Amino acid sequence: MSADRENALEAKLREWFERPRVKQAGWSPRLFWKPDQSGPFGPLRVDPLELELFFATLLEEPSACAAELDAQQPGRAAFLAANARRHELPLFTAK
Repeated sequence: MSADRENALEAKLREWFERPRVKQAGWSPRLFWKPDQSGPFGPLRVDPLELELFFATLLEEPSACAAELDAQQPGRAAFLAANARRHELPLFTAK
């Protein structure tokens, strides 16, 4: 993944994390990001493709990463989406 694409994806994930449908789950940013000096949204702890698909499902948005994730790990996208629909937090792949 290019640095520009990764930066854009991380910005999208931070924005989506602040949306009410994700916020209502009550998750701490520390579940997904390592805090740093600038605040709770430091480097990602988890695979950004997985987190994008998970948040997209929660927000009922189309995922831009589902096909790429399934190409890397067949069936992973469907598994994460099913977890999101059940409001279950899966074990994400560490980054």
